Amino acid sequence: MSDERETPAAVDVAIVGGGAAGVLVALRLLADPASSLRVALVDPAPEPGGGAAYATAQVTHLLNVPAGRMSAFQDDPGHFVRYLVAHGHGDAESLSTAFVPRRAYGRYLLDTLRAQPGFEALRALRDRVVGIDVMPSGQRLRLAAGGQLDARHVVLAVGNRPRPLPASVLRGEVPVVEAWDDGAVAAIPENADVCIVGSGLSMVDAVLCLAERHRGRLRVVSRHGLLPRPHAAGGPAGAPPTGLDAPSLRARFRALRAATQAATAAGEPWQWVFDRLRPRGQALWTSLPHAEQQRFLRHAVRYWDVHRHRIAPVAAATLATLQASGRLQVQAARLQGVALREDGRIDVAVQPRHAEAPEQFKVDRVINATGIDTTIDPRPDRLLGQLQANGRIVAGPHGLGVSVAVDGRVVDAAGRTDPALFVIGALRMGQLWETTAIHELREQAHDIAAAIASLEGEARPG
Repeated sequence: MSDERETPAAVDVAIVGGGAAGVLVALRLLADPASSLRVALVDPAPEPGGGAAYATAQVTHLLNVPAGRMSAFQDDPGHFVRYLVAHGHGDAESLSTAFVPRRAYGRYLLDTLRAQPGFEALRALRDRVVGIDVMPSGQRLRLAAGGQLDARHVVLAVGNRPRPLPASVLRGEVPVVEAWDDGAVAAIPENADVCIVGSGLSMVDAVLCLAERHRGRLRVVSRHGLLPRPHAAGGPAGAPPTGLDAPSLRARFRALRAATQAATAAGEPWQWVFDRLRPRGQALWTSLPHAEQQRFLRHAVRYWDVHRHRIAPVAAATLATLQASGRLQVQAARLQGVALREDGRIDVAVQPRHAEAPEQFKVDRVINATGIDTTIDPRPDRLLGQLQANGRIVAGPHGLGVSVAVDGRVVDAAGRTDPALFVIGALRMGQLWETTAIHELREQAHDIAAAIASLEGEARPG
C-alpha cells in the first residue's frame, strides 16, 4: 500500500471511503491473483478498516454480533475466528460465540486487506473526495488537498455520519459532545451530570465509555425510551415464521408476535426468531408496498430496531446494573430545548411522553446519540451535496440514502442508471433497509466486485 503522498494519475477503480464497506470492496477486487486491476482507496483516516464503527480504542466497545458471524467472506464463515485464534485471542469454540472488542475487527479488516494477492496494486490515499466529475474516459475525483484522480469505476463507500441535533432545539452556542467521538466522551469530568439524547446503539457506546470511571448522573432521553435488547446464546438454524409475506404491516407483526410467543412457550428465547429472520430482512422490506413501508417508518421502526439490532449480553448487564443503582435513568420524552446557562451548566427541556406538562433539568454535558443521518448532506462543499446539486444522485425511497438500481449503481435525477458509479452500505437504505451490517456489506461488496470485473473484461478484449 503506497504512501498517501503518491497520488496516481489514474486507476481502474476508486473506492471513496476506507471503513468496513470500502475495505470489503477492496478485498474482493484484490483477491484474484490473476487480476490486473489498479485500485485506489481514498479516506482521510490514517489507516483503512476503522471507519465510524471499528476505529474505537475503547475495549468496552464490543461487536454487536458474535465473532462467528463476522467473517469478511460469506463463502468462508470461519475466517474471522481463525484470525482471532492465530493472534492469541482464544480458542475457536469459545470465540465463535464471543462478542470481541470492535477494535479487533478493525485490525482484522486491515490485516486481511494486506494479505490479498493484489495488495501491491492498491493505492491508499489519505485525502477526502470533494467532487466527482464525468470525463470522456470515466470519472475524475477532485481531492481536498488539491489533487485529482481519474478512475473508470467509482464505489461510494462513505459509511455513516452522525445525525445532528435539530437546530430548532439548540438555544445559542450550546456545546454538544458527539457519541461517536470517543475522546470527547472520555474527557467528560467524572462527576458531571450528563444528558444523553437517544437510546440506541450510540448511547450504549457512550455509557460504556463512561461506566467505569464516571460518578455523575446519566439521564437518557428518547422519544420511546426503549433500549436495545441483548442477544441470547445459541440460535439454531430453523425456518422463519410463516405469515411474513402478508401485504400489510399489521399482519406481519401479528405473525411475528405469534412466532415469538410460540418460541417462548417452547422454551426458546424470542431472539432466535429474529436470528432466523435475518437472511430475509431485505426481502421483507422490498416486498412491502410503499405505503406500508411508510407506516413502518412512522410507527414501528424503533420497536423493530431494539429487537433486531441487539447488543452483547455483557453490555446489557452493565446498563441494567447502572439502572438498578440509579446512576442511569431512561426517560421517554421529546427534546424541546437545550440552552447554555451563564454558570456554564446546561438547561434541558423535555416533554415526557405520557405527561401534559413539560420538564426542565440541569446538566453539565449533553451527548448527541441520536444515531445515523439517513439523508443526503445537502451542503455543496460535501461530496454528496455536490453530486446532488449536479443531478448525479437523488434521494432514495422515503428520503433515505440515494436512489440506486438493483445492482447498486446510482440512478440520477433523470432516472438513468450511472454505468460507473456504485454505492454500498447505508446509502442503499431506502432500497434495502437492512444494509449496514457486515452480513449485508460483504454480499454487496462481492456483487460490486463481480460487476466491475465483468465490465473490465468486456472493455479489455483478449
